[in-house]
Amino acid sequence: MKKKLLLLLLISASFHALAQSVKGRISDEKNGAPLPGVSILVQGTNTGTVTDADGNFSLNMADGTYNIVISFIGYTPKIVPAVVSAGQSAPLNIALAESSEVLGEIVVTGSRSGGRSRIDSPVPVDIIPVSQITNSVGQVDINQILTYVAPSFQSSRQTISDGTDHIDPAQLRGLGPDQVLVLVNGKRRHQSSLVNVNGTVNRGTVGTDLNAIPATAVEKIEILRDGATAQYGSDAIAGVINIILKSRTGLSGNVSYGENVTSYDKNYIINNNKDASVNVSDGGTAQVGLNYGLKVGQKGFVNITGEYVKRGATNRTGTYTGQLFPAVDGKVVDDEVLAQRGLTRNDFDMRIGNSEVKGGGVVVNADIPLNEQLDVYAFGQYNKKKGNAAGFYRYPNGVPAAVRTNVFAVYPNGFLPEINSDVTDISAAAGIRGKLGEWRFDLSNTFGKNDFDYRITNSVNYTQAVSIANFQREFNAGGNGFSQNTINLDFGRKFDVLHGLNVALGAEQRSEKYTITAGEEASYKNYDVAAGVPAGAQVFSGFFPQNAGSHSRHSVAGYLDLEQDITKSWVLSAALRFENYSDFGNTLNYKVATRYKITDGIALRASASSGFRAPSLQQRYYAKTNTLFVTQNGQQVAQESGTFTNDSKPAEILGIPKLKQETSQSFTVGTTIQISNAFELTVDAYQIDIDDRIVLTNNFNDGGNANLKAQLAAANATTANFFSNAVDTRSRGIEGVLSYNTRFGRNQSLRAVLAGTFIQNKVKKGADGKPIIHASDILVQTKQVNTYFNREDLSRFEIASPRNKQSLTINYKAGKFGAMLRGVRFGEATYWDPTIDPDKPDAWPVNALTGQKETLDQTFGAKVVTDLALSYDVVKGIGLTIGANNVLDVYQDKHTHSGNVSSGRFVYSRRVQQMGFNGRYLFARVSFSF
Repeated sequence: MKKKLLLLLLISASFHALAQSVKGRISDEKNGAPLPGVSILVQGTNTGTVTDADGNFSLNMADGTYNIVISFIGYTPKIVPAVVSAGQSAPLNIALAESSEVLGEIVVTGSRSGGRSRIDSPVPVDIIPVSQITNSVGQVDINQILTYVAPSFQSSRQTISDGTDHIDPAQLRGLGPDQVLVLVNGKRRHQSSLVNVNGTVNRGTVGTDLNAIPATAVEKIEILRDGATAQYGSDAIAGVINIILKSRTGLSGNVSYGENVTSYDKNYIINNNKDASVNVSDGGTAQVGLNYGLKVGQKGFVNITGEYVKRGATNRTGTYTGQLFPAVDGKVVDDEVLAQRGLTRNDFDMRIGNSEVKGGGVVVNADIPLNEQLDVYAFGQYNKKKGNAAGFYRYPNGVPAAVRTNVFAVYPNGFLPEINSDVTDISAAAGIRGKLGEWRFDLSNTFGKNDFDYRITNSVNYTQAVSIANFQREFNAGGNGFSQNTINLDFGRKFDVLHGLNVALGAEQRSEKYTITAGEEASYKNYDVAAGVPAGAQVFSGFFPQNAGSHSRHSVAGYLDLEQDITKSWVLSAALRFENYSDFGNTLNYKVATRYKITDGIALRASASSGFRAPSLQQRYYAKTNTLFVTQNGQQVAQESGTFTNDSKPAEILGIPKLKQETSQSFTVGTTIQISNAFELTVDAYQIDIDDRIVLTNNFNDGGNANLKAQLAAANATTANFFSNAVDTRSRGIEGVLSYNTRFGRNQSLRAVLAGTFIQNKVKKGADGKPIIHASDILVQTKQVNTYFNREDLSRFEIASPRNKQSLTINYKAGKFGAMLRGVRFGEATYWDPTIDPDKPDAWPVNALTGQKETLDQTFGAKVVTDLALSYDVVKGIGLTIGANNVLDVYQDKHTHSGNVSSGRFVYSRRVQQMGFNGRYLFARVSFSF
């Protein structure tokens, strides 16, 4: 009844629209052409509109004096005064000047007051004009686009890492994928159901699949580089990424194709790094995107996007130098068997590179006014993609003796098992917003769901092959699902206090569900325990029925957000948020921020905030047995590792505590300098302290405990790992953006942007200089703390990702011709060997080639990737772009340690990646807009 009454009040209030109006026309300063789709906003309110096809607009409002914010991608924004008297005002006919610069554009992320420019924001916000960028770069997905234009953002495609091959994890400020909150049109986006459980940089985390949103559908992306939990809730520790969908009218689209044309040192181990290179053409990527928007009434729109991407696999494997076939009478017979079968070692190559992915999606974005003070909106997306990746090659010599007869009858040369993914991602949001008296309001519901299913091919369950010659080779291994529903009610009002006080308050209710679907029986079952061979589908065994099921939780939250313009130069904001979770209780967080203009062109800004991240349902309930390859004496050895929940019996035996939330304290201080419209500089320094960081532990064996051994055996596992709140960290960094923008001659413009980030992430340490690890007494007593958290885990937090990144982008346009030159420097990254004690070099392994003691530690030097694109406007509305990413064909450093970790197979590290290792990529794109 209450909900019906509220709806009636809203509808009743909507019919009291006033007749007063502000009208005008927005045009291009250069040629006078009308500009459709320009954003018109009354500063400090949610009242606004967009221009129609003829550049005209109309706003109804009460008598008074207003500032009207006019902004449009590609043009310098303007704020102009408007005085409404006796129901009318003078026409606002405004000409906008073209500009490649976006630093002054109006932002909506990080502030609820509305109408602040990026340079005036009290917190650092990057604006990425995706709709402009996509036509001049070779990258086709959001993760890769952001990696090369936003230094604080980092995403590298992973390889030989199960599901993580198919969904790219991403970082902000070097923190985890689940420590950045993703919004779409200002509404919370759901996470992926995938848990990164392999040895990637982001091991143990759960992120958001940004690539499920077609880049063709995106107008711009705002990246708030500041803690914002008090404003937006859980996960916003490192910052917020707000993806703003297109709302423009008309027809536009693009068609592109590109592929890697490169060379790499495939045989550098087998040929002692001489004459080692091979030429490669692979990774062909075709992309087709189409966007259409139509006007609904004077201010409404419906915008629809469709996109399809087909990305071919890449392979940068090295030549395997180890033993291929079983020995005969103690003698290695590889050369004889290869010659007999007409094979070479190249026939046993692994696939180390990008997975193959193909799929597409549809996005709808709509906003329809009911009257001058009330409108309804909706947006949503459906994305479907299928991927294919491979695991470790099962060489004949590695096939268990008990099954060789039957396995060799099918796979005489061993086999390369494949993981095939089927990922479905959907989201839908709808709401109503407008004015209720003097208050702005926004009532919305947002739903999202991600399903990730696995099909294993070219494989075998060894326990089945013991006695069955015609064994199963393909398996449905089950999958994971995650869904999230969020209800928001937000209110805001501007008060005439000093130079303006904006009050925002609201409530949120969120429900989440995580599901595990069991695989078919043959994907996980041990058909012959006595045989002593690994059970389940090789490369990725299925999910057990006992682990299948659904797990849910819900939370409620309320917030208060104040932003006071004390003077024209000084802004002070504060926010407070309370949340209650059904599975771990309450949390209260705050944020304060300020900006002070010393002069019209120079300002100082600072913020302080607390934050938290609720442990994801995926981390709480993920349970599965995986085949992992771990390093032992310089070689990769298969190990069946079970991931168990924190309330499991193995966790109880080892003293692993239940998960709790991560908490944080964040501080930022910075300056903005604007000299005329041509030059801008922003510099910000930050510190983020995070307590109780969640990690995925390493693999515990039974240690002679019969009870634990039995628990592991029941899961077809020989070791166990868990999610746990293991360490505290401190992150510090400096981020800067320097831009220069000018126009000269008749039709020429030049824009240059130099941006950089410098990151120092540290696990907090004790007086002895060693990490402080939150381990149980049981682990301390049994001397298993190093298994709980080891040197490689430490390196993942501190040094395995680039510790700094800088980019210089130059855009030049002369009439119909345009050029883009970009250089991105990825800083050094380091791998630490978890098997050694750095303080005991006498115990280090001996390099078989040099006879010297060594570790597998390695620092990978900084690399510069250069991109070049040339564009030409063939006719009005149609453009052609050709270019190259990584035009100089730069690779990260090769492995240098003994045995190349895996007998030559991994030329480049899969544990440490700076910009990936695909080499030069050539592309061509045709774009159109009508």
